Amino acid sequence: MRHAEAAQSSSSPQQRGTPRARQQFRRLAASAVALGAKVVRVSAIPTRLEGKTRIGCVPWLGSESLGDYAACGVARRRLYSDRVAGATCKVIHVATNLTQTLIDLAGIPSVSGQEGNVRAYLTTRLEQLGLSPTVDAAGNLIARVAARPGERDDEPPLLLNAHMDRVPPGLAHTPIIADGVMRSDGTTNLGADDSAGLAIILHTLEELQAREAPHPPLLILFTVGEEVGLVGAKAFDPTPWGVQEGLIFDNAGEAGLVVTRAATYIAVDVTIHGVGGHPGKGLMGTANAIEIFRRAAYPVGALDGDTTRISFGRIEGGAARNAIPRELRALGEVRTLREGAALQSLLDEIAQAFTDAATTMGGSAEVTFDTHCDSYVVDPGEPLLRAYAEMLQARGQTLRTATTFIGSDASALRQRMRVFTISTGAMDEHTSDEWIALAPLADLVENAVTLLGAYHVAR
Repeated sequence: MRHAEAAQSSSSPQQRGTPRARQQFRRLAASAVALGAKVVRVSAIPTRLEGKTRIGCVPWLGSESLGDYAACGVARRRLYSDRVAGATCKVIHVATNLTQTLIDLAGIPSVSGQEGNVRAYLTTRLEQLGLSPTVDAAGNLIARVAARPGERDDEPPLLLNAHMDRVPPGLAHTPIIADGVMRSDGTTNLGADDSAGLAIILHTLEELQAREAPHPPLLILFTVGEEVGLVGAKAFDPTPWGVQEGLIFDNAGEAGLVVTRAATYIAVDVTIHGVGGHPGKGLMGTANAIEIFRRAAYPVGALDGDTTRISFGRIEGGAARNAIPRELRALGEVRTLREGAALQSLLDEIAQAFTDAATTMGGSAEVTFDTHCDSYVVDPGEPLLRAYAEMLQARGQTLRTATTFIGSDASALRQRMRVFTISTGAMDEHTSDEWIALAPLADLVENAVTLLGAYHVAR
């Protein structure tokens, strides 16, 4: 049972805390409970940091889902991390404010090709940080963040990327939060793919500014059309900005996983032409387009030890129950780690299967392939990945890597720069059951702030 029990360690007025501090403690404890913490004790422990008096620090002891997270209030709402009474004191405000950002974004519809409202929201948030975002010809939102300290501003900028669009229905809604998890209201997809990435970047920037933390120059890239072929990422030209490497925040499994290998993604369009007719007058001379598709012996499902996946997600055919269908269109995909001749052989097999079935039944078939993104492998020796692993180790964490069949802007951007994807942890994405755990998102922000504070971009 979650509860917060106020415990005073002394009768001293300073240790009891001011009424304002006690009110803040209660609010922060409630925020932690909403995020899934099991608060077994709340203690007012005044302290000082960098010459500024803390309003108070509230360590959670025994928190399961937040892992000894604590809420810290600092004068002027400046938020830091330190150790108090042996517990790691982390900023619950980050998680609370990040959650509100996710709620805001869920309330804005944003399917591919209709990202304007989300772009306007993000523009306002970036301008509130003193930035001057611009929109390129593709519709991407771009903002450069000056380095701190200023003498580092001649370093190449580091890219931070997430995408603004989501798959349909992508409706505006008020999400449901319970036990530290955010879900959609059931009428639409949550949109955490990729509102979580957007929120992580926004709050990383806010934390860097609030803490006056050092960092290299940054280039923020919020892209359009990721879900329909990486449109914005393909259109983005890094050359004028001098950007050479960066981080992408998108879903790829459990929160914090780093994608070091990704599959090729190929869209498959099949059009089958049959010969129509009235079934009541006889079937001789007709060719049922639906039956042609059904008889095609194309490879499908998980193949090559589950390193190739072929599926069809939409089939349209026929006009009436009492008419032989003359045409069928099917939309499918191939996700595979095959390359070169092995990949071409697979595509030829798919095309031949539909052509043979159509020819046998007196029809014809057209099969086209559109490569949305190529496979890639991240070299473990890349400087940014090494620095990320070292940062995790310093924070008591371990680099976890994964191969993914999920497309992301990394697939397009890696052709021109060294980037890798960090998973936000969105689950059951592209469905109305989509959900995301909230507590890990604050930790991803802390990881990013820590990395940027120590990393120097090589020329």
